[in-house]
Amino acid sequence: MLVINFKAYSKATGKEALKIAEKCASAAEEFRSELILAPQSHDLLRLDDTEATIYSQHLSSFSPGSHTGHPVAEGLEDAGAEGTLLNHSERRIPDREMLKTSIDRARKNEMEVILCAQSPEEVGELSKLKPDYIAFEPPELIGGDTAVSEAEPELIEKAYRQAEVPLLAGAGINDSDDVEKAVELGCEGVLVASGVIKSENIEESVKELMSGL
Repeated sequence: MLVINFKAYSKATGKEALKIAEKCASAAEEFRSELILAPQSHDLLRLDDTEATIYSQHLSSFSPGSHTGHPVAEGLEDAGAEGTLLNHSERRIPDREMLKTSIDRARKNEMEVILCAQSPEEVGELSKLKPDYIAFEPPELIGGDTAVSEAEPELIEKAYRQAEVPLLAGAGINDSDDVEKAVELGCEGVLVASGVIKSENIEESVKELMSGL
């Protein structure tokens, strides 16, 4: 599984988001692994016909109502989101009850959930909330050139032992060697962002990462 977070990069916003999504989907066609794309909420409908699984980048714990600025599950699902990322280091939900409610809201709308965790201990803690996947991302390595699978493989091993659901590796994943190492350490796939979105050749970057799965 390859999960690509579009974040809020300007080159992955609006019409550019669709261009990137089409390039990613085209590059992934020759591979059997699942491709998941997580654009900004306002681009979900734009990517609805893309040949990839589409996730939202966040999901509110609120039900529909007077909650300005909170993306509710019903709207995200209707816009084409089949799942959601939750608790990313750039959008943390420190309140565990609120996080659990967000997961419940996703489940009610038949959306999958990837929870992000910053440490092996948090992997174990969040696993108890029964998401579909846990993405382990040490925050100090996010957006960097050194992959967690290379810099701190022992942490992935520890996270794998703590995980009660399938584990993904994130932070600094840039090539097939990083992916292969993560898989060897027990991961089901990887979560990336800048390694693809900022690439000069998106198709080749996706193929490189997919080849390691």
